[in-house]
Amino acid sequence: MSDALGHVLRHNAWANKALVEFCAALDPAALALKAAGTYGTLHGTLQHIVAGEQFYIRILTGKLLGAHIREMEERRALGDLADLAALTGARAIEIAASDDGDRPVDVYGHASTVGVVLAQMVNHGNEHRGHATTILSTNGRDTPVISGWRYGIATGISVHDGDN
Repeated sequence: MSDALGHVLRHNAWANKALVEFCAALDPAALALKAAGTYGTLHGTLQHIVAGEQFYIRILTGKLLGAHIREMEERRALGDLADLAALTGARAIEIAASDDGDRPVDVYGHASTVGVVLAQMVNHGNEHRGHATTILSTNGRDTPVISGWRYGIATGISVHDGDN
């Protein structure tokens, strides 16, 4: 794995953790907030991010990491989501470091590759983290700063945080 790809995947894992931890400190009513054009409730969006990562890791390894999240059947505690996000984030970094990005994988009867699945995982996380911050801001709430700049600062790599 290139160091650059490592940073992308570490940012993805860090941003998921930071977002879930931020939301865990909110009053419980905030987790039911919604905004037009987003996935659903704030809690549902967080659960969808983590369930998606669990799905992508299962595609890549053939193994379910953690207890299966059934999005429409249960509401998982934020602590459980944070724990599973840490596991999936770490596993994605391991996969990128040891697997062949061009290795073919089957996605429910459709051909893909390890690299494409990892790209989708990062894209999915970015999209839905954006939904979560939109839900918060649209409802007059503060939002966490989970940009790549902030990841750099949080990890001691960067000192400049750009515009956000």
